[in-house]
Amino acid sequence: MQNDLFNGGWELSAPNETLEEIKREMIEKAKMIPELANRFFVFSQGEPNAEIAVVGESPGPPDADAEKPFQGPTGDLLNRILASIGLNRSNTYLTNIVKYISGGDEITPELMKFFAPYVWRELAVVKPKVVLLLGNTPTKALLNTKQPISKVRGEFHEANGLMLMPTFNPAYLLRDPTKKREVWDDMKQVRDFLNKQK
Repeated sequence: MQNDLFNGGWELSAPNETLEEIKREMIEKAKMIPELANRFFVFSQGEPNAEIAVVGESPGPPDADAEKPFQGPTGDLLNRILASIGLNRSNTYLTNIVKYISGGDEITPELMKFFAPYVWRELAVVKPKVVLLLGNTPTKALLNTKQPISKVRGEFHEANGLMLMPTFNPAYLLRDPTKKREVWDDMKQVRDFLNKQK
């Protein structure tokens, strides 16, 4: 299945696996890769049928402590971003491309090739109406683009039968609050799209 993802033509269909099965397979395969074998993974939060999925880059220390993604100041800001369009963690699926604490500079193309197919499989189970891509890493991994987030944010992109909206990562907004207006513009588009689906 993973090879099919990179050869194109893969569409979301009724999955015959669960999120727990995907998680177990990922752990087993990671044990065979030296740089992943002893890592502590932080997996997703949320259930199938979530209206929106959020894909970040990688967990941070507060996420490892809680064993849930998007904790601490970054998670607090994400909660406020979601609340701005009437969403919250209970109707959102939260995950990251890379499942362990990582500095952005150590995320290699090889790592993304390992993790991205599992994220697509997670999304196949969840089937969200919108996937919010937070920052460069998930955008490049799932849209297969080399363009920076500043060039592709603000408009929907369709991939594997899903609507994806790239925007800035809340962690980045904590460093550069001037980008909050652009994220608000992106979220209004998400809100309008979701309202049309009802």
